[in-house]
Amino acid sequence: MRVAGLLLATLCFVSLLAGVAHAERRVALVIGNGAYPTAPLKNPVNDARDMANALKSLGFEVIARENAGLRQMEDALDEFWKSLKRGGTGLFFFAGHGLQVKGVNYLVPVDARISVEQDVKSLCLDAGRVLGRMENAGNGLNIVLLDACRNNPFARSWRSADSGLAKMDAPTGTLIGYATAPDSVAADGSGRNGVYTQHLLREMRVPGQTIENAMKKVRIGVLNDTGRKQTPWESSSLTGDFYFNQQGAPAEPMAPMQAVPSKFDVKAEEKRLADEAARLKLEKEELAQMQAIQAKKGRLEAERLQVEQAKLLAMAPRPKQTPQVAPGASSNAHAAQFAQLARAGMPDARTYFERVVQGDPADVDARAGLVVALVFSGKDADARYQARRLSESNIQTANVRLARGLLLGLEGGQDAAYQFSRAADEGVDKALLALCQATVQLKRRQYDQVEASLRGYQSLVQESERGSYAGVLVGGLELKARLAGVYSVRWESGRFMGCGSNKFLVRFFLTDGVLGATHSGQFNCDKNVVGVSGVRLNGATLHFVIETPGLFAQCNFKMTADISRGMDEAPGTWEACVVGTDPITLVREPDQNRLSPQGKE
Repeated sequence: MRVAGLLLATLCFVSLLAGVAHAERRVALVIGNGAYPTAPLKNPVNDARDMANALKSLGFEVIARENAGLRQMEDALDEFWKSLKRGGTGLFFFAGHGLQVKGVNYLVPVDARISVEQDVKSLCLDAGRVLGRMENAGNGLNIVLLDACRNNPFARSWRSADSGLAKMDAPTGTLIGYATAPDSVAADGSGRNGVYTQHLLREMRVPGQTIENAMKKVRIGVLNDTGRKQTPWESSSLTGDFYFNQQGAPAEPMAPMQAVPSKFDVKAEEKRLADEAARLKLEKEELAQMQAIQAKKGRLEAERLQVEQAKLLAMAPRPKQTPQVAPGASSNAHAAQFAQLARAGMPDARTYFERVVQGDPADVDARAGLVVALVFSGKDADARYQARRLSESNIQTANVRLARGLLLGLEGGQDAAYQFSRAADEGVDKALLALCQATVQLKRRQYDQVEASLRGYQSLVQESERGSYAGVLVGGLELKARLAGVYSVRWESGRFMGCGSNKFLVRFFLTDGVLGATHSGQFNCDKNVVGVSGVRLNGATLHFVIETPGLFAQCNFKMTADISRGMDEAPGTWEACVVGTDPITLVREPDQNRLSPQGKE
């Protein structure tokens, strides 16, 4: 009886251990894109469906998407990341078009309309972003499987001729599996599945087989099926064993009934398990120490760069305004570099922020500085990507608000003014704020406000210290300058005083940044004109008022003209309360000296 009781206890103990081992969370994101308008693929949707079913049968919680657009892929990645943060094993599988641009891998959504190589960054999902999210989740183990190395259908019109996907280094605890070697292409497959996925599905189901052995057998199978033209490849930094099919692993088979363990054997098993737990704990501590050392190296490198930049800034002429930041905010660490963004040191500041972000991705102020620098460099797509990364954090500083206000303003968001106001209250660099506001105002064609912002900037920064970007903004005001000259206002109408064809001359000029106008003294059946007033630009729409004397003094003529397509012949309308509205044409006269600024021909 005592032996039977001991056997029962041992069976329960082993069953409990097996239950714990098999209860580990497993989460997968599976995407299959095949319905591309210009280069459709027949297998990816089948690959994704079969992979999702296989993973469910192996204990995975599966998030599946088919023929997904960029927004759907990004939303699915967010859902996957949030689930991974609860712990366990994560697996990402993608089948469809994948391509590389300058060594960066991208997964192509079905709604990507790619005309030139530069479209890829904003229209496709960066594979590095997937790796970053999985690493950020802090779960135990991650697997990325990419059957996405098919021919690039857009490459014909590109300057570069890179094929397949570029090599990516697997973060600690991660395995990346490619359908073929770096810079090579994979076959779509002639059957239901791609060649790579077909062998993956078979080997994943083998009981008790480690992932390394499974991938090795997949490689052998693909080599045989493709006549050695396609070689699957992995990048791995796994520190332990992983089994797709946990049946038969990792526990040892039970001994026959006649070999029931004695009391001594049970204690030995307990000791072995305790030793194993101690070993795993030690490995975890060593891994944590390695990660801490790497983080410390990143911080030291950032501090070294900061000292070097501070020395360079100290050697330059001092700006009128000392950079200001919110008290206690982390912005103090980069105040000198934010000041450089508004001055002649902008390229150095951009390089500095790029290095800090690489060393410490959690530094929100450095990422905010990178967003501003990218916009000033004309790289709006890169700036939007960095802004999305910035939005993943809920930390608010003066510089974060400045970057968000800049991107919101460029995208037409109504919250931009609020973010700028909060940034100013929290002590952001005033000269940099003026440039960011002028950038948004120029995008919205608010020319008078651009001039006001630039005047504020010029009052803060000496001319010798002003950066080239300020000159770019000044150049954006050329629309006002190009408007200067003599024009005839022409319309065809018999509704007013019985007149037929009419023409009226007006001269526009720019004085201290303010638009004004003079006139030829007559219009519409030789009626006198008191003056031309209310000259302003609203975007590309010109507004001015022809003031009339006597009977019509209270009912002046409001003129508008659309100069977005040029000023040689711009369509528009005139409006008066007595006679209503009629079309006009504003025509530039070839001889701009016919009408002087004083109104004499």
